[in-house]
Order: sequence, then C-alpha cells, then structure tokens
Amino acid sequence: MDVSVRRMESTSTKACVSAGRMEFYALAALALQCLVLTIWSVRYYVLRESSAPMVGIDFAVFWSAARVALEHGAASVFSASWMQPIEATVRSAAGFSPWPYPPTFLLAVLPFGLLPFGWAFALFTMLCVGAYGAVIARLSRGIERSTVVAMAAFPGAALAIYAGQNSLLTAAAAGGALVLLESRSKLESESNPLFAGACIAILAIKPQFGVLFPLALICGRQWKALIASAAFSIAFAAVSVAALGFEAWVAFIWYLPEFGRLALQHGNGLWHGMPTVFAAARLAGLSIHASYAVHAAVAIPAVVFSAYLWIKEARFELRAAALTIATMLVQPYMMSYDLAWLALPIAFLIRDAKARELSRAEWATFGIAWLMPAQAFFAGVFQLPCQLAPAALVALLAMTARRQFGLAKSRTGR
Repeated sequence: MDVSVRRMESTSTKACVSAGRMEFYALAALALQCLVLTIWSVRYYVLRESSAPMVGIDFAVFWSAARVALEHGAASVFSASWMQPIEATVRSAAGFSPWPYPPTFLLAVLPFGLLPFGWAFALFTMLCVGAYGAVIARLSRGIERSTVVAMAAFPGAALAIYAGQNSLLTAAAAGGALVLLESRSKLESESNPLFAGACIAILAIKPQFGVLFPLALICGRQWKALIASAAFSIAFAAVSVAALGFEAWVAFIWYLPEFGRLALQHGNGLWHGMPTVFAAARLAGLSIHASYAVHAAVAIPAVVFSAYLWIKEARFELRAAALTIATMLVQPYMMSYDLAWLALPIAFLIRDAKARELSRAEWATFGIAWLMPAQAFFAGVFQLPCQLAPAALVALLAMTARRQFGLAKSRTGR
C-alpha cells in the first residue's frame, strides 16, 4: 500500500512539474510574440521604417478594397487599375495584391473604408481578437490552467494578427457554431440552432471554409441549424447584392478562375507558404492533375470520416475536431495564417480527455500541431520546400479515429 501511494505521489509530482514547465514555456512564447508584434508595429507605423515588416499587410488590401468600392463602385475592386494606387498609399513596399474575396466579405469590411487606415486596422484587430478569444475561452472551460495558457500562446493567432487577415474571425464563427451545436445536443437552449446557423452564415465571407458544415448538419440531423444557416447565408448574400449591386457578384465570378490559375495552379511563389496537400505535391514536382489527385486522396477520406462521426453521433468533441480538421484538409488553397483554425481541433481533442485519457504520443501530436503556423510561416518566408502542416492535420485526424474506435485507454478502464 505504501509503495502504491508513493508511486501515485511521484506521478502527481511529475505531472505538476510538467504542467508548470508547459505554462512557463507558453508564457514565454506569448511574451515573445507580443514583443515582436509591438516592435514591428512601432518600427513601421511610428518610426516609418519602410524596411520593417508591416503588421496588417493583408488588411491593407481589405481597406483599399473598401475605399475603392466607396469611391468607384464594388465591381471596381477586381480591377488592378483601381486597386493598385490605393494599396500603394499604405503598403508601397509590399507591391500589389489582388482582391479575391466575395462581395459578402467586401460588405463586411466596407465600414472600415470610412476610417483612416491605422484606426481601421486597430478596430478590425480588436474585433477579430475579441471574437476569437471569447470562443477559445469558452472551449477551454474545465481545461487545466497550463493548457489554457498554451492555447492563449498559440502562434496561429499572432500570425493572423501580423497578416491582418480574417482567419481569426472565421475560426471564431466556426468555433462559435460548434459550441452552440454542442449546447443544443445537451438540450441547454432551444434557441441555440438559430444562433449556430448565424455563426455558420458568417463563413460566407470565406465560403470555402464553410463548405463542410451543411454536410455535417445533414449527417447529424441538425435540421433547425441547417435551415437557419441557409436562411442567414441567403440573407447575407441578398444584402450584399442590395448594398453593392449585382455587378460585384458577376465580377467576382469572372475573376475567380483567373485567381485560381495564377495563385493556385501556377503560384510557385506561394506554394512554399501554403500548408496544403496540393501545394506540397506541386513543390514535390507533380503536375497539376497529379497534385489534385493526391489532394483528393487525402481530402475525401477526411470528409467521409467526418461525416461518419456525425452520422454515428460520436462524442461531440470528436465530431467537432474531425469537421474542423477536414475543413482544413479539403482546401487546395490555404495560407499559413489560416492555421489559426488549428486551435479548434486541438481544444476539442484536449476536452475529450474527460472521456479517454490522453497518451504521451497524443500530447506530442498536440505540440507538433501547435508549432505548425510558425513552421508554415517560416517555410513561406525562407522558401523552404516543405510544409509539415498537412501531415500534422492527418495525424490529428488519425488521433480522432483512434479515440473513436476505442484504442486509447480510458481513465476508468486502466
């Protein structure tokens, strides 16, 4: 008995030490990210050093599009002749970047065009960080403090802030929808499907990231949420037509194939920073068709497995994790800042530890996935011919499958 007690005390002490170390390292990583963002912001915006990295470089495109839409009409945002001069006023060193987003997102950013660029970027960042932080905080309820700190220090958030991208907002919308669907499954509130549908409709600003949600809702027989999401999405599109004109949608539809050809199929300069299976295949020297085939060979099983979990009514944490992982794996075009979404499956799978204990290998997988936004970012900056994020996503999906089919030891069954 004494030996058993001593072993339990030793195990508990080791766990506390490990948690303390993880919290310390996470706080150090968070402080470092905040420091770097602050230094870059001061150098670029206060000291006016054009050689400094521009925090909010992609938001400059959003703001420029809003300005062009206000001054020349929404359809003009797809014209380089209108966009380039406006972009040059705020990101001259970065060069021209096209606007490839649908009018729904243009409608969302249009009010920011009424503000000076600096104030607009600050407000946009606060809104995105606030929404993302609220969702991650909700998902982190009941998780150990050291793990919560690690989630707060997740580099995907800092990368999205640096880029000035909308990935924090889309991740918050997806996470919020899943939180509300989970509450509905537990019969906590009859109104949750309506709000879940509204969150899913927000993904219309970047529709490719919402494409699997209707499938999940159908497989999970979440009919109220499905109808609500469809109604809100249609209303969102209708408001964009009323506010911006039908010509904006026509211009978007005509421009999209051209953007796909330049940025995806022949975007050799972008592949290094694209954490997708398609980009990895292209970097490996495969043809366009072969790359799409490899991409489909990974994406289709991911979608099928996600649908299976929603049909089988598996533990909600596993269903949510599989859906968000599959959403990332089906994207042939995705940039490093989009890996802010990785916080969602990591949080859901950590929460699943209440049902089945997490093994050391699973914690190691979390650690690797946690690093993926930074790896993807530096691979793009230094043009490294490797992207590890697709492998990390597949590993997380394999972990989800292992936990579903009972290969992990349960807490009660050890």
